[in-house]
Amino acid sequence: MFRSPEAALCRVLAASPSVARLAGFRQYPNGSIVAEQMPLIAWRRTGVGRTQTLQAPAGIPRVTIEFSVYASTYEAGREVADAMRSILDGYGGEVLGCTVSQCSLENESDDLVTLAGGDLPPVYQITQTYDVWWQE
Repeated sequence: MFRSPEAALCRVLAASPSVARLAGFRQYPNGSIVAEQMPLIAWRRTGVGRTQTLQAPAGIPRVTIEFSVYASTYEAGREVADAMRSILDGYGGEVLGCTVSQCSLENESDDLVTLAGGDLPPVYQITQTYDVWWQE
């Protein structure tokens, strides 16, 4: 069984023509961002909740995943974020052996940030937080 719903969702995004057209395959775990061609997508798991029954874990954890879009213009970042939302919000399915029961957008925020690495100009960051219910 595949134990990474975030990797499964990245695969769903990469398979989407609208996201692939805008961001290609530029998806990275947060902390390993390479400021190459933009826009790009970074992701990180920010929490896991496991429901317990009286006898054992229910086997349907909820994972909180943040996807951040980085772009040189706000409009480019917004376009990628909107395409991501249309694919992921309400998504359910099986990818790479990982069954995602429900994915829902819980929060979204915008920012202007400076990426680590020196003399790079500030970029726009749009962060979407999703709750993902999946089957272990």
